[in-house]
Amino acid sequence: MDDSEINDLIVGISKGSRRELARAITVVEEDESVADALLARLPETTCAFRLGLTGAPGVGKSSLIAKLVPRLIENGERVAVLAIDPSSPITGGALLGDRARIGTDLGEDCWFRSIASRGATGGVAGCTDLAAEILARAGFGLILIETVGVGQLEVEITDETDQAWLLLSPESGDGIQLLKAGVLEVVDRVLVNKCDRPGADELLRRAEEMAHDQNGLEPMAVSSLQGDGIDEIVAVILESARKHRESPDLGAVRSRLVRRIRRRAEQEWIRKGLGLAGGTKAIEQLADRVSRQEISIQQAIESIVSAG
Repeated sequence: MDDSEINDLIVGISKGSRRELARAITVVEEDESVADALLARLPETTCAFRLGLTGAPGVGKSSLIAKLVPRLIENGERVAVLAIDPSSPITGGALLGDRARIGTDLGEDCWFRSIASRGATGGVAGCTDLAAEILARAGFGLILIETVGVGQLEVEITDETDQAWLLLSPESGDGIQLLKAGVLEVVDRVLVNKCDRPGADELLRRAEEMAHDQNGLEPMAVSSLQGDGIDEIVAVILESARKHRESPDLGAVRSRLVRRIRRRAEQEWIRKGLGLAGGTKAIEQLADRVSRQEISIQQAIESIVSAG
């Protein structure tokens, strides 16, 4: 992407163009280096509060977000949601897509985007931080990040957010085991979703005991279906966002910046190194030699590394 195209994106985002904002995130998904130029020219902000929601598949992350977003908007927030989805094995794009999550148009104060995990194993896509930062600089004060939900606990979300909440449900079967494993040392709060189901009271009690033992935030019970606890959770999010804006955690901001620079540096090192080694064609030739047992895999790797 040339400089004039990047400038068009920046101008559009600055004017509130949803089309240019969508295009910018799409471009960054495909080529993270574009974010370098975008973030260098979009105004910085520390006012956006990032909240991560993680949990196993079926625990109700999407349903809860669909209930929370309209209420947060009613309270004057501009809300962006980044939902990390499994990648299509054919196109590499997000497999589930936006409309499977939120079916109603919530206006200019809501932004919803599915991002393909593209093979990332930590529950978030590689470009999650960059997409969230672009949305923050576009004026969204609350950014909800929903993990892909591929495992019991995806801890990378804690590095990408100001707070990370774990959703459990009484029917998941592994809720108490997760609490025993010291999950509260990683996430900031536990939500017991589907609190109208049998077993929810016991799960909440165990979560409260663990939180008390580790001086963690008080677990909360919620039912997206019945609406129980939604008001309380909205109030907690609003208060957390207010505190963040009044006194942002500059340490967390710096840590994200360190990871961002490191990730981009590693990408550039790999790109340049493979180029010096001869690119894809050279790797294919090495693979042929390995398959003919002329060299070992270790020797093939060493030849690539030494070429850089």
